[in-house]
Amino acid sequence: MARHFSLLRFAILGCISGLLVLAPMAAQQSAPAAQSAPEPNFRCPHRADPHRRSCVCNDEDFDWDETLARGWNDIRQVLKHIGITPTASYSSALQTNVTGGQHQVWSYAGQLSFAVSADLNELLKAPGLSAYAGISWGTGGNLAASLDSPISTSSFYAPSFYLGQMYLQQRLLQSKLTILAGRLAASNGFASLPVFANYVTYGIDPNPASLGANDVTFFGPPPGSEWGAQATYTITSTIQVAAGAFNTNLNSANGENHGTFFTLQQGNKGALAIGEVNYLRNQESSSHGMPGQFTVGFLHTNNSFPLLNNPLNHSDGYSGVYVMGQQVVYRPGGPGTSQGATVWGTWTYTSKDLISPVPLFWGSGLSYTGLIPARKNDVVSLGLVRAEASVYVPALGTEQVLELNYQWVHSRYLTITPHGQYLWLHNNSQKQNATVLGIQLAITL
Repeated sequence: MARHFSLLRFAILGCISGLLVLAPMAAQQSAPAAQSAPEPNFRCPHRADPHRRSCVCNDEDFDWDETLARGWNDIRQVLKHIGITPTASYSSALQTNVTGGQHQVWSYAGQLSFAVSADLNELLKAPGLSAYAGISWGTGGNLAASLDSPISTSSFYAPSFYLGQMYLQQRLLQSKLTILAGRLAASNGFASLPVFANYVTYGIDPNPASLGANDVTFFGPPPGSEWGAQATYTITSTIQVAAGAFNTNLNSANGENHGTFFTLQQGNKGALAIGEVNYLRNQESSSHGMPGQFTVGFLHTNNSFPLLNNPLNHSDGYSGVYVMGQQVVYRPGGPGTSQGATVWGTWTYTSKDLISPVPLFWGSGLSYTGLIPARKNDVVSLGLVRAEASVYVPALGTEQVLELNYQWVHSRYLTITPHGQYLWLHNNSQKQNATVLGIQLAITL
């Protein structure tokens, strides 16, 4: 085991070193440096990263400083002129349990993601129409399984190759209305906040873990996605509404056939329907106040689920609600600056604990950008989440996760995040609390 871990660590460090050495070489061969940086978008801080990419980012332009390989020997620049934008990234987490568990285990999990978006106005002269397709390749193991924890310690465990989201997008009414249809992930378009990406635990990144624990068809690739459609309408500069309907095939959600399981019905029925209202506070470029986002969502599925206390019997569907928000509360540099503190909170509830393993979930936290004056882009984050298990699955146990991390921002394309998590379970004396330490790497290629 020690030998395998040493080889793995050597390979990872070698890859990182090689990429950092190649970065300046790629920069010399990139597109002209005169390209100006686009205006930042509060809801899409990582525009060039395809990993669990939200459709909010699809029309967000980015400059080559956000990518390690820059212009890919001018390939990106040439493709951009015909409306094609390729993106790629690599993310991984190396973690170990310093306390808890039967044995100390080192675990690595990584995701290599690729995506291509095509502006069909450029290619087919179809105004407002675009297409998107993504794939991923996952490697590594799941530390949470060794700890018998219901909440994964990182969001990267999805081994094997998977086809990701694949859809058409149409913008109408002067871009106030956006419609998507195809292979979609509810989790990529609903129940998420930008601040969630500051954390490592799967308990909150990219969504509250309860939503996928209760219905795996909510979570998206990797490993799986569903046939579906969703629409977003911007009523005013501050109010936005969204709705979506998604298929409920469990085989598709679990990534059967590497994400190419396209069957609509196979033991499932109905659809997962979601509605959401977003209040986008002070997010216009002319706003002088501190930005925030507040979201209320409702979901309902009429699929059939096995009873937790008797899996041979089934019950039809459930309804749920989620509330979440983040708000910048301190910004010493004033408008247009990123330094300062952001607080956030989230709460989810599901109506039927007879079929929902985690009917109640809440979380809260704080992120501070530029705590160290010499490191103005670094982010330190503290967060606590609690997943309350159904009384019908006492073996699961209610779990809380406390995470503290420091996101060291080397550049706009590379962040390294040392972190610590403490996991403790309630109502289950057979499981041990655990302390997890690790480091996360994120590179936009």
